[in-house]
Amino acid sequence: MRRSSKLAVPLLRPEDVIPHLGKPSHWKQGRSAKSLADSWFYARDIPKPVRELLVQSERLAKAELLESWFERETDLQDGRATPSQTDLLALLGLDEKLAVLGIEAKVDESFGQFVSDWLEKSSEGKSHRLAQLCALFRLDPAEVGHLRYQLFHRTAAAILEAKRFRTDMAILIVQSFCPKSTGLNDAIEFYDAIGMQGLKAGKLMGPRKFDGVELWVGWASDLPSP
Repeated sequence: MRRSSKLAVPLLRPEDVIPHLGKPSHWKQGRSAKSLADSWFYARDIPKPVRELLVQSERLAKAELLESWFERETDLQDGRATPSQTDLLALLGLDEKLAVLGIEAKVDESFGQFVSDWLEKSSEGKSHRLAQLCALFRLDPAEVGHLRYQLFHRTAAAILEAKRFRTDMAILIVQSFCPKSTGLNDAIEFYDAIGMQGLKAGKLMGPRKFDGVELWVGWASDLPSP
């Protein structure tokens, strides 16, 4: 069982991310893990496509990157051992406040299984997790089978990390390195379902409050490094 750690060491180059990936084989040129690491390492700040979303909100426009972590594991606080592993989690400074930014990197990968498929081999633990996630987003568990499971727990992770850092501001941005924006329709369907209608590439949506945390979501179109 993997456990989240409250201890961290600096990463000095993109390749230092490899031991923290779900599978080392995910590290390939043109794939999301390497594209994300290259993007953030070379920017040494918030990459331009992500920044272009943040400036759409007056409250987020001057966000300062304070710290960031690749492959951040978040306990979803439902008793299950499996955490949500966010591709990159960043802590942002906003004048005298903090905000948590979760980044989900994609090329042409999907957002994982549909909820109906994830529940195919159902267990009490899975049912409890889904009930908890649906309660957070004010959804009926019986009506979410057509939505992608990964979007539930990644978005929840950003909210839970915001609460852990004692802030009421969370942002979840998909940083897409796919010219066809693969997965955008699935993201639109999920965020429509939780009351954040109108998502499209290059647009920041929000805020909408969940469990006392204001949530923004967006889709940043990027290009993989050469």
